[in-house]
Amino acid sequence: MQVFVARQPIFDRLRRVVAYELLFRAGLENRFTVSDGDMASRSVIGSGLHIFGFSSLTGNKPAFINFTRPLLVSGLVYALSPKQVVIELLETVEPDEEVLRICRDLKEKGYIIVLDDFVVRLGYEPLVEIADVVKVDFLKVQGEDRKSMVQLLAGRKVRLLAEKVETQKDFAEALQFGYSYFQGFFFCKPEIVSGREVPVYKLTYLRLIQELSRGELDFNQLEVVLKSDASLSFKLLRYINSAAIGLRYPVTSLRQAMALLGEQNLRRWAVLTLAISMLEDKPQELLVVGTIRGRFCELICQRINLQAIGVDPFLVGLFSVLDGLLDRPLPEILDGLLIAPEIKDALMGRPTLLGLVYKLVTFYEQANWEEIGELADKVNLPEVELPILYAEAVSWADQFFYAVATALDPVPSIPLTR
Repeated sequence: MQVFVARQPIFDRLRRVVAYELLFRAGLENRFTVSDGDMASRSVIGSGLHIFGFSSLTGNKPAFINFTRPLLVSGLVYALSPKQVVIELLETVEPDEEVLRICRDLKEKGYIIVLDDFVVRLGYEPLVEIADVVKVDFLKVQGEDRKSMVQLLAGRKVRLLAEKVETQKDFAEALQFGYSYFQGFFFCKPEIVSGREVPVYKLTYLRLIQELSRGELDFNQLEVVLKSDASLSFKLLRYINSAAIGLRYPVTSLRQAMALLGEQNLRRWAVLTLAISMLEDKPQELLVVGTIRGRFCELICQRINLQAIGVDPFLVGLFSVLDGLLDRPLPEILDGLLIAPEIKDALMGRPTLLGLVYKLVTFYEQANWEEIGELADKVNLPEVELPILYAEAVSWADQFFYAVATALDPVPSIPLTR
C-alpha cells in the first residue's frame, strides 16, 4: 500500500527542534474509518522501519506517531525503539485496564507516552498520571482556558505541548502560561511590527541575494561583494575546504572557490549562508523548512521536465521563508528585489506551472491531503511518486543544511523525559 508521510517539528521553549510528528495518509483515497486509521499507522510504522528509515525522516530526532487502541494492544509498538519513537495516544483511546497495563509497561521500558488533544474527562486521571506529555489544541482551546489547563495539571510531572500554534502571539502566550513544547507553523510566520526597519547589514545581504538571483552570475561583481564582508569570505573558504566538499588540496582564493563550486552550488551556498546570518532569534528550523521546500520543488520540476525556464526552483523554496526571517510581508520584500519573474510569480501564488509546483510542495508539508491529488494532476505528476520525492528532499536538506551551517551551534538533541 502506498503511504504518504510528512513531518512537523516540535520545539522546546528555546525554539529548538526536539522531535518531529509524522503525519500520514494511508493511500490515494481520503475516506477514513477507524480501521483505516489503524492500517495507516501500521503502514507508516512499516515505512519508517523498512522503506524511508526513521532517522532519514526525522534527522535522528524522536518521531511522534499516532496510536489507536487496536494498534497499541497489537504489540507492534515493541518492535520500535524507545529512542526513535514517541507513543502518541489518540483522544479516542479509553483508559481501560488493558490500555493502562500496556502504558505502564511501555514506560518501564523507556518509551515516552503522549496524550493527543487533551481535554478534562472523567476517568482519565490514571492515564494522565502515566503520561509524560499532554497536547493541547490551541485552535480548540482559547483564551483563559489555555492557562487553566496549565493550572489544572500543576503539581504533576506531566509536561504540556501546545499544538496548532499558528502565530507568534499564540507562541508568546503559551510561553507565558508555562507550556514546555510547541507545534505549529508559528515559526514560519513573520512577526510584523509597524515601522520596523530592516537592519543595514540585512539590506547588504539582500543586495547580495539579488545579485545571486540574476540569470547569469557576474563573478567579478560577486568577488567584490564577498571581499567587502570578511566573514562571508572566510565562510566560503571554510566551506570549500570542508570535509563535505572533500578536495585534496586547500583553496585560498575566492575566485577559485567560486569556480570549483559552480554557479548552482555557489548560489545555494551563498543564499543559505546569508539566511543563516539573518537568523538571530529565529529557530533554525525555518531554514530547514526552506531548504526542504527548495529541494522538493527542484525534484518535482526534474520529474515533470520543467527545467527550461532558466530559473533554479530551489530558490523558490528558500525565498519562501524570507518573510519569516525579516519579519516583513513577502510581497514587500519581493518588490525590493530584482529576482526572476518566474520566482516572484510562484511565491505570490500566481497559477503558473512553477507556482503550482510550489503550492503542491507547501500543501504536502502541511499534510493537506485533500488538495494534493488535484494539484499533482495539474502539474502532470503521478501522485504516488510524491512520498519518495519528499523523503529524498528531507534527507538531502538535512545533510545540506548541516554541512553548510558551520557557523551555527550544534542542533541539540533533547530527550522528552520527565
